[in-house]
Amino acid sequence: MAKKVTKQAGEQSRKSATWAKHVEGWEHSGQTQRAYCAEHGVPLSSFQWWRRKLRGPQAKKTLATFLPVPVAGAGTAVVEIELRSKTRLRLEGEAALRAVAGLIGRIR
Repeated sequence: MAKKVTKQAGEQSRKSATWAKHVEGWEHSGQTQRAYCAEHGVPLSSFQWWRRKLRGPQAKKTLATFLPVPVAGAGTAVVEIELRSKTRLRLEGEAALRAVAGLIGRIR
């Protein structure tokens, strides 16, 4: 019985190591999770499950923080947002400043 438990623990450890390499590879790839998984023949749902598991419970408690960004002056601000669908939204000048201010106001 002890051999079986030890064998299962070893297999679990190998799986964790394999998935940790995939997560690290994805982080350095610059690809979306979907693209990385397709390229490496890895099921996306399994990748996402292992990524959450390897991060541990403390990762859920991490909150995003915003840093102040100095704005050079009215008319020079540019905000460009690219969605996963590759659709781009570009705002310039006062419109960009209002959009960012509104977004930050809603997040808080």
